[in-house]
This record gives sequence, C-alpha cells and structure tokens, in this order.
Amino acid sequence: MNNKLKIRIYITGTPGTGKTSVAECIAKKLKIDFIELNNLILQEGLYFGYDIDRESLIIDDELLEEFLNKKLLSLDGVCVAGGAVIPNLPFDQIVILHSLIPTLRSRLEKRGYSEEKIESNVEAEIMNILYYELIEFYNTDTILEVLNDNQPIENTCEQIISIIRKH
Repeated sequence: MNNKLKIRIYITGTPGTGKTSVAECIAKKLKIDFIELNNLILQEGLYFGYDIDRESLIIDDELLEEFLNKKLLSLDGVCVAGGAVIPNLPFDQIVILHSLIPTLRSRLEKRGYSEEKIESNVEAEIMNILYYELIEFYNTDTILEVLNDNQPIENTCEQIISIIRKH
C-alpha cells in the first residue's frame, strides 16, 4: 500500500509541545519532505537579528513568507514544523499541538529556559494564542488541535495521520 500523500502540513504549537518530533514522524510515515522552520530561517538568513530579552530570532516575516511559499509550491508533499504564524501559505492542514501545563513546564525547564520565557510560553499555551493568530489567516476547517502530552510520539503521529486521511 502506498502511504504517500500529496499534502502540505504545518505542525505548530508553543515550544515544548513536540512540533519537530511529531512532524518528523509524520513526514517519515507519509514519505513526504520535512522542514524544520527554525533551521530554514537560520540557513537562508530569513531574520533581522536576535532578541536577547525574548531569547529568540527576529524573523523577517515578509522574506520568510515569500521564501516558504515558493518552497511549498515546489514540493508535492511536505510537513513543516515551526512556531511562527506565517500568513496565507498553501497549507492543506495545520495542526496545533498542545500539552498540559505541568508537562509543558517540565519540558521547558529541561531545555534550560529562563523562568520568564517559561512563563511567557505557558501563558501562550493557556490562552491558545496560536489558534487565535492562525484563524486570522487560515480557514478554521484546515486547523486541527491535538493534545501531545505523555503519550508516545508515535501515537500522536498516528492520530494526526488518521484524521488527515479522513479529510
């Protein structure tokens, strides 16, 4: 059976929700390309600089949108992992990963995040900021929210693939 789909999937969520692991798993199972957004931004120089206070890159949104749009249109199937909200890209499915707050906090602590950055990300998760930002640019029918807490990545991956195949 051929599992390959012609689909463009964006896996997003606050830091620590498992975006990269889940996206890599999905890409492997569906035999599609995988792009990790932060690596792409660094490799292609799609940023202005580094924000020391927020401990993150200052992304050139226009340049990223233009570059990624061309990249997505050149691929038959791709799974992109990233935390940025990039308007109006040709994604067929957007998956927002969530984690319960104690799990999220623990993961961010293990990464060595500052308390301020942990609190900022926990707050973003509680308020579901990504969802509200994404619905400004994408149809809600394309957005799927999935809990990725203490179950194996494989289970989350299979759950998402099952839902995508039904659509």
